[in-house]
Formats: sequence, structure tokens, C-alpha cells
Amino acid sequence: MSKKLASVMLLGAVLAVTACGKTNGVPAAGNEAPAVSKKDPVELSVFFPFPADWPEEDFMKTFGQPIMKKFPHVTIKYIAGGKVSELLTAGQTIDIMFASIGATPPHLMENKLEYDITPQIKKYSYNLNHLEPTMVDTGRQLAGGTGIYGLPVYVPPSTIYYNKDIFDKFGVPYPKGGITWDEMFELTKSLTRSDGGVNFTGFASSYGHLAFMNQLSAPLVKTETKKAALDTDEKWKSFVDNLVRFYKLPGYAHIKNNQISEPNERNRFFKDRTAAMFLAMTALHNAKEIGDLNWDLAPFPVLKDKPDLGPQAYPTYFYVTSMSKHKDQAFEIIAYLTTEEYQSQQLKEGKFLTSLNNKALRQTFGQNNPMYAGKNIKAFQPDKYAPAGSVNKYNGSYQGEFNTVLRDVIFNNKDANTALREAAERINKKIEETEAAAAAK
Repeated sequence: MSKKLASVMLLGAVLAVTACGKTNGVPAAGNEAPAVSKKDPVELSVFFPFPADWPEEDFMKTFGQPIMKKFPHVTIKYIAGGKVSELLTAGQTIDIMFASIGATPPHLMENKLEYDITPQIKKYSYNLNHLEPTMVDTGRQLAGGTGIYGLPVYVPPSTIYYNKDIFDKFGVPYPKGGITWDEMFELTKSLTRSDGGVNFTGFASSYGHLAFMNQLSAPLVKTETKKAALDTDEKWKSFVDNLVRFYKLPGYAHIKNNQISEPNERNRFFKDRTAAMFLAMTALHNAKEIGDLNWDLAPFPVLKDKPDLGPQAYPTYFYVTSMSKHKDQAFEIIAYLTTEEYQSQQLKEGKFLTSLNNKALRQTFGQNNPMYAGKNIKAFQPDKYAPAGSVNKYNGSYQGEFNTVLRDVIFNNKDANTALREAAERINKKIEETEAAAAAK
């Protein structure tokens, strides 16, 4: 048989398989043409909403290059920032999106890019049990409880960064493991004072994320009713009272209404160095931001009656999108990002905190990064995350309403019940309008 005839026969066989909608006996998803071979060259576009968090150079070094080394036939194209709707209108394909649990609804789901990866999980015998269980549960809840759209790859810290110099200046002992919220409040009182014309505060936080990840597992919006829970779940009053007391201390009076946003809180700790403790929940803080700060870490404060329980996790998931024509290849990539093979090196370099259910692996974090030498890196993640509260497409969108509650109570002297009720009314009205608009389409 001539090489030319053999080539023609091979092409015919490939076309026949394609026409049947199968590749190696696996049905194609939807109507898209399946990939002929996983080893055929393919370009996959990866989208992330916030370019400042993962600049292209950092993304490629941490994710893109390891992926392409593992899968030489794959080329990764990175797209950071911009409106997803505008990218899609311009004809841009997005194969993989990654986003925090809070950023997932507005970027993935509102653009109808969610895709249930259950078929790929079964096809590749992927073991979800090696992932931290509450992160899997959170992903399942987001998909309505019957499927799952993505895999958690990393998680931000749940920890106290503290400035040792401020503690030393005022002769206050450093925060220790097992610190309760009440003990942290007492520390904050001791550290909140004016000295040499400088106003020092003991505590700073990203309070909106504290609400989203609360240890009480109180839902912002109940999935089953599509109603806000702020005014119906008594846990919220307890949560608000606990947090407000810090900001009601007399030494916080110099902080204005528009100055308790997360960036301002963070700057008071890292830049101005007037806050003794910063409750970090959104990102690892890098060497440039920390600079020559004399710092260390302490575990996240616990509830007196739940001394072993941290906050809920706030993981970042990598998603295969509904529009991708290479779903199997995309799934193989996100699955690879959750392997110990891949994560162990990134952890040692201090690139991110693991989503894997392996506490021994956690202890390798930062081994090859001098900025973590001698630091209490165990404090970055709790031994036990709180169970996921109600997870749905509304929680991330209306998280900001809790910020309004806090400001109303601190600055406008509203009582907590009134502020929570008014916030719930605003949320419910917005949900009704959103649902009505969706039904009218």
C-alpha cells in the first residue's frame, strides 16, 4: 500500500469517527467537534478577572509554563481583566476561567459559561477525596448540589499578620495559638492608643470577607428561598456585635466612614504600620508589600464554644467553560493543577496555599522562600474549616451589603437589627428585580 493511499484511508477513518460524534468511543459534549487526539497541538485561553493579582509574567511562571511543560502539545494564552461579555462579543473563546468563589457568579455564571465537569471526573476517574472537603462542598453548592463546575486549586490565608514592633513598643504579648475573639478584643484594647502624635489601632480586617467566610456558616442569601438571611438568621446579629465592638473603641474615632474599606485597612498595617494586627483573608502578602516590617503570623481567632473551628474557606476554582471545544484537554489541565506533583513545588516557593486535603503538604509552604524563614506558616490555614454556608450566585453579588450594615452601625449609630433588616430588604428587592428581568428574556 502506498503512503499516499494509507494517508487517505487514515483521514477517512478519522472523519468517520468525527461524524459519529465520538473520540475513542467517548461521546462528544454538545454539538462541538471532538478533538481527534489529545496530543494534537491546541491553544487554550485562560481568563482571570483581576490582572493586578496575577500579572501575565507571574501567571505564566506559576501556571502557564508548568502546564505547557507537562502537556507539550498545549499552548496557554492568558487573558487578564476586561468584561467577559465584551470579550465574548468580540469573538474571544475562553476555555478555562479561574476565579474566587465570590467572583465566580458575576464572571462565569452571569455569562452562562458554567459547565458541569462530572462527565470528565468520571471519565478520568478523578478522585475528589484528595481535595479539602468543604471546598468540594462549596463547589457543589454553587452548581445546585447535583454537579460541580470546577476544581479548587488554591485558597487565600485565614490568619493574623501582626507587627511585632508595635507589640514590643507597648509591652503587649504576641497573639498565640487558640486565641479567642474575646482575647483578641482585649489585645486590641491594649494596643489601641495614641503615642507621639500617632494613632495606633490594634485591629484591621477585610470585614466584608469576614462576613462571607464567617465561622458561624450563616448564609447571606438562602439558596432554597432566594431570600436574604441577614434579618432572619440570628447568627448575623451575633456576628455584627462581635465585629463592631472593635471599631467602636474610642481609639478608632479618627477613622472616617470611607476609610475602613479593605485597601485602607490593609494600608494601615503594611504601609502606615499603625495597625498592630491585620486579619488576612484575601491574598498572601508579598515581599514588596511587607518590606522590612518586623512581622509574624498567628492562627485565626476562634469562637469560645468552637475552639477548633476556623472560618469558611474562600477558594479559587479553575473552571472548564461551556464554550470550550477542548473540554477534555482543559479538564486534564485543571486536574493536573490539583496534583501533589504540581502543588508541592509551588508551595515550597510560597506561591499559594493548597486546596488539597493533605496537612503534611501544608507544612512545606515557603521552604524555599526566604521571606517565610522562621515564620509561623502553620497559622496560614486552620486545622478545620467551617462548613460552607449557603453558596449561590447571589452571595458574591450582595456581599457589599454587609459592608453597609457595618458602616451604618459604626458611623450612623443604627442598631444592628435595624441595619440588618434594611440590608435584607435591599437585597431581596434586587433579587426580585434580577429574577424578573431574567424571566422576561
